Amino acid sequence: MAETIYQAFAETAQRFPGRPALLHKVQGRYRTITFQELSQTIDAVAAGLAEHGVGPGTAVGIYSYNRPEWVISDLAVIKLGGVVVPVYHTLPDETVRYILCDAAVTRLFVETPELLATVSRVLPAVPALKEIITFFDPPAESPTGKKLFSLEALRQVGVKALTTTPLRARAHAAAPDDLVTVCYTSGTTGEPKGAMLTHRNIMANVTGAIKRFGITEHDVLLSFLPLCHMFERTCGYYTMLLAGAAIGYAESVQTIREDIQAVRPTLLIVVPRVLEKVYNAVAEKVLTGPALSRRLMIATLRTYRQSGRLRARHQPLPLGLRLKHRLLGLLVVRKLKQLGGGRIRLLVSGSAPLEPRLARTIRSLGFNLLEGYGLTETAPVVCAAVPGEERVGTVGKPFPGVEVRIGPNDEILVRGPNVMKGYLNKPAETQKTIDAEGWLHTGDQGRFDQFGNLIITGRIKELIVTAYGKNIAPVPIEQALGASQFVEQTVVIGDRRPFLTALIVPRRSTLEDYGRKHGISFTDFTSLLADPAISTLFREEIKLALARFAPYEQVRDFRLIPEPFTVENGLLTPTMKIRRPVVARVYHELIESMYQGH
Repeated sequence: MAETIYQAFAETAQRFPGRPALLHKVQGRYRTITFQELSQTIDAVAAGLAEHGVGPGTAVGIYSYNRPEWVISDLAVIKLGGVVVPVYHTLPDETVRYILCDAAVTRLFVETPELLATVSRVLPAVPALKEIITFFDPPAESPTGKKLFSLEALRQVGVKALTTTPLRARAHAAAPDDLVTVCYTSGTTGEPKGAMLTHRNIMANVTGAIKRFGITEHDVLLSFLPLCHMFERTCGYYTMLLAGAAIGYAESVQTIREDIQAVRPTLLIVVPRVLEKVYNAVAEKVLTGPALSRRLMIATLRTYRQSGRLRARHQPLPLGLRLKHRLLGLLVVRKLKQLGGGRIRLLVSGSAPLEPRLARTIRSLGFNLLEGYGLTETAPVVCAAVPGEERVGTVGKPFPGVEVRIGPNDEILVRGPNVMKGYLNKPAETQKTIDAEGWLHTGDQGRFDQFGNLIITGRIKELIVTAYGKNIAPVPIEQALGASQFVEQTVVIGDRRPFLTALIVPRRSTLEDYGRKHGISFTDFTSLLADPAISTLFREEIKLALARFAPYEQVRDFRLIPEPFTVENGLLTPTMKIRRPVVARVYHELIESMYQGH
């Protein structure tokens, strides 16, 4: 495989011209774009961009959710040697302005009229931006005062240019260490930082993923995690296309269930939050359904867990267990797998820790779930489980060529071809993150198990140090609390405090059902949360969930929050991670109330 992204794509398109590359919804039905069609469109758009002055080093932004135009724009810019700057479509105005300015973006692809309105609001503070290219028919008069035209108009300019100047079809002769993208970190604890990633960084991950997960041209992936995040971009886009596999784009997060039935993927890339929501929805349906369904599900979990333990020890399954396993597979597991289209051979989870109990349950039900670990700064994969050698609670072994060691304070250090060049415009931050020997200091804590699998134990910046000097990682506690059927989201508080407390977002529908069944009178959700019986319920749930934790890791008090933490209200990053400083600021008075009088 070629060492640079566009050249590798060109080789793949030449090998599989007639095979499906992208699947996208048009008027409710999926349509196919072959590798040959995709390649021709990219050539035309690249030629059009060249006519507009885009060339090596030009910073071009993509402000859009996942769709074929994202891929077309990205590869067209990369073909010319430009630098792609992805911008999350859910970011607030100020963050969009910051990224466009920091990266000195000169051209910007925009998906919708709503996102164009955001650009219009921040444009006066973005002097470098010259042109805006829309994925829709733009208004006749530009609301931004800048050049404004559609992707289709740009493509037509390119088609014309290619007939008169064939050299426009030539790719820039990129070198492996050339900058290909500036991808901004989520900014959970401060302003976003632009990680500068090269062809070598990304291609090291691509070749490693193809080999470890056995990706071929026969695979199909449903894409719904944001392409602006390197997890989806590298693993769910570059890896798939460069292996000759097909990518189907979900119409939206709300339509994933029907989209998965239409695309019937063999691979899914997910974050734990997605798995939790799917599992909770299925569990709630079973728990509130007929008694027979509940008994069948409980029997299935027990049977599959028992079978899994025996197989892990390479012990034979007794005849009775084999028959029971087969029967429940037909009655229950087959139906669950049909929810995923019936062809999923691999589920890859990353971006955040996965609660071990949930991981065991999913694997027990026959889904091949692999966990991985990485950062934007490592393009992104550092480690991933090796199929057939998975161990719950670990994130697998390092990718080929990647070195991982445990430094002072149990910090995970990474060195290899996947490590970024540094942070754009932040030399001091770069020097602090990558030491003189090339080790990237991740800020995560971990250790290795006896088989060489990495175990993530916490994050240094998130570590809670209580007033009594106890060091506590909040994520395992939050995961344990989140295992309750009544808990949707939770944030543990306690840094420099005498004990731990928690802000809890209840699972609304489950709690309302509980209230009705137990005769609790309420007019709305807020009044339900204020009922003493609900407080008693959550105290018992917390006590049960944290039974295995040390005394100093117990949550002594809590507050119930009626509104969930979302990307839109600024309490979650676009990759569904908690913005802890923002949560602490927004709920300052509520948090203080839990410590008053102590």
